[in-house]
Amino acid sequence: MLPYLETLRDQLAIPMVYVSHDFDEVLRLATYLVLLDCGHAIAQGGVAEMSLNEDLRSIIGADAVGAIVDGSVLGLDPSSGLMRVKVGHGELKVQAEKAIVGAKLRVQVLARDLIVATQAPQHLSVRNVLAGVITTVTADDADSDLIAIDIGGTLIMARVTKAATRELALRPGLRAWALVKAVSLRGHSFAAPSAT
Repeated sequence: MLPYLETLRDQLAIPMVYVSHDFDEVLRLATYLVLLDCGHAIAQGGVAEMSLNEDLRSIIGADAVGAIVDGSVLGLDPSSGLMRVKVGHGELKVQAEKAIVGAKLRVQVLARDLIVATQAPQHLSVRNVLAGVITTVTADDADSDLIAIDIGGTLIMARVTKAATRELALRPGLRAWALVKAVSLRGHSFAAPSAT
């Protein structure tokens, strides 16, 4: 049924209201998200904005916390066989079948999959390195923090231990590099801005 709904969204550009407890479905279809708790709206906004909302954690679980970013497909990277996707001021290499150059691609970047560096990394197997500036450092649980990084108008989030926060002196305003393995990323084609 999801491919049919995606076709309606992309070809007819008609508004839809879709109710789901499955965040993967939301990721594939939605542009605007309303979080409900016992019939009351507790938060609402664009999918990218809401993916960073702490209220979402109680619904999707700690392992699914992270950012959803929309980018544009730049083309295939011949050396890796991965699609190059422009996000913020940087570029991600993503596994994305049937992606067309110029198409919009939505990528879920989970906080658990990001590594934070305070110096430009070199000689790594990681295919994705995004330069940015830390905007917030907030407690996630007793042992970890969530580090929000602005990569050029797009926010992503990393989960690190409190020890790493202290030892690296992670703080708002600090230049940082976010590293993420290409195999950790999922890309979904996304065309029309009118689906809900």
